[in-house]
Amino acid sequence: MKSKILYLFSLFLLAGIAVSSAQENRFVSREALDSLMSPRLMQDGDKVLRFDTLLQDFGVIYEDSAPLRMEYAFVNTSCKPVTITRITTNCGCTVAEVGDSIISPGEKGVIAILFNPRRRSGTVDTNTFIYTSLSNMEPVAKLTLLGNVIDNDEWNHLPCRMGSLKLKRKEVAFEPVKAGTKPQLRIPCANVGTKPLLLSSELLPAFASFATEPQEIAPGEEGDIVITINGDMLPPKTPRSFSVVVDGIEGRISDRTLKVKLEK
Repeated sequence: MKSKILYLFSLFLLAGIAVSSAQENRFVSREALDSLMSPRLMQDGDKVLRFDTLLQDFGVIYEDSAPLRMEYAFVNTSCKPVTITRITTNCGCTVAEVGDSIISPGEKGVIAILFNPRRRSGTVDTNTFIYTSLSNMEPVAKLTLLGNVIDNDEWNHLPCRMGSLKLKRKEVAFEPVKAGTKPQLRIPCANVGTKPLLLSSELLPAFASFATEPQEIAPGEEGDIVITINGDMLPPKTPRSFSVVVDGIEGRISDRTLKVKLEK
């Protein structure tokens, strides 16, 4: 009778362990998820592999831009050969590549992070974790990639283009300008490049001026081109139109030219 009771108790205990294991497999704790997405780094990991930089920012690109390749150079700072055993990323938009997986002491190497912007519009903040034979349980480094991907449809309201500048139009027309007035016309625009734009225009007629608001248009930001006519400076024979060549962007002069009409 005693042995039967012990047998039944053993079955009950094993069943409890099985249920507990099944629940653990089904429900993953937040701590476990955090450890997978952002594992704790090896202490003094730079004494194994030292990277020139752990963070790179690719700036602003379009959603339909070609995949980017960002390289992170490193050197083996240990006194032993180091094998890169695995590389993990916390975003499906990135893939890591490495040359030789075995790095001798003092030898240099490169890990490349390939980023595909397709269907990834918005802010990019991804991490890649590097594991080695000297740190198989903890990564020696976390490589961060930052940037911003612009939706291709975001600038549809600005159909004209001058290099990295998109505009609402390339032609404006003033109503008859009277003495004592300084009318302005604005052309909405946006910087779709990766560098700030500081625009200007030279060789304008004395009665006209060119400016932008804001003065410097940051990547991914909108602004206005502002053209002003000084009515007190109009010559007796006012031209019917004149051209404005926009400086501060790349492209042929014909591609960087605005046409301004003056009604009489």
